[in-house]
Amino acid sequence: MNYQVSKRFISTSILLLISPWVSAGQWHLQVDNDFIFKDDGNYTNGLTLGWESAPLQNLDDTASPIRWQSLFSFKQNSAQRAWGVKLTQQMWTPGEIKIETPQPYDRPYAGYLAIESHTATYGETWAQKNWLSLGISGPASGTEQLQKLFHKLTPSSTPNGWQHQIENQLTIQLAYELDALIMRRDAFSNAFTGETLWELSGFSHSQAGNFRSEADLGLTFRWGTNLADSFARLSQHSGQFGNISATTKFSSWMLFTRAYVGYRFNDLTIDGSLPYNSHVEFENSQAGVTTGIIWAHPSWSLAWSFNAYTKEYQSDPDSWHGYGSLIISWQL
Repeated sequence: MNYQVSKRFISTSILLLISPWVSAGQWHLQVDNDFIFKDDGNYTNGLTLGWESAPLQNLDDTASPIRWQSLFSFKQNSAQRAWGVKLTQQMWTPGEIKIETPQPYDRPYAGYLAIESHTATYGETWAQKNWLSLGISGPASGTEQLQKLFHKLTPSSTPNGWQHQIENQLTIQLAYELDALIMRRDAFSNAFTGETLWELSGFSHSQAGNFRSEADLGLTFRWGTNLADSFARLSQHSGQFGNISATTKFSSWMLFTRAYVGYRFNDLTIDGSLPYNSHVEFENSQAGVTTGIIWAHPSWSLAWSFNAYTKEYQSDPDSWHGYGSLIISWQL
């Protein structure tokens, strides 16, 4: 399957799935890049186009695959439901991208393209989300073309080693996340900030599949306005952005920090099939920190975050890496 065929198939699938509901939900575009950290290597770029429905009482009127997927979450009373889909493209590169020959002691070039559906249950103190994704890694993901285009538009080095990337592999992933409110308290109020609250919650996120399998535990701290209505719209899951605009009557904002520790069982971006012998082994123990800000309105929102994570392969000379994320959401 080449890049154009896979892109056309995935785009058509998304349109067929959400077309009856598209006017009632939130779209979002997320751009990840490591240029802000001047760290051209490891996770270096990502693009996500996603959609989540407005809050619903139930998912009875959704498509059959969505109703079946919702069965993977526990039943919650007095909770709002939602569902969505997204298209994601991500890439990873070795630390030195000017080298044309294979680099057996650095992480390989790897690309990933996937279509994903999710269902969500948003309660006052508990929330659940689950995901099902189908994708492809390797040249068919089209990430080589994306990075070369981006580097032509920016003062960046030309990547010369994509011919040695992880080979084509179809992928399937299942993931589940649980959020639990620990406490929420009044903060301070004035004419500039409005009536603010602060909140502490915990989360667990697990995913399994031939792309990645891992389990994470973490904490989320938020400070801002409208926190009760927007509980659990943040997520550990890559590219996930809940429909915050649907929870906002006027204008709201929040500052947030999330920290986690985890354990990774497999990673196709490192241990996938290669056209050369690699001596790189992925690192099981993982940790990370994210800090960001969100400004939301009833019809749009804007988010920015800094994301830092520990090394993903054992021989990595650097202990930490990072990237920035810009998210723009809108309602049609």
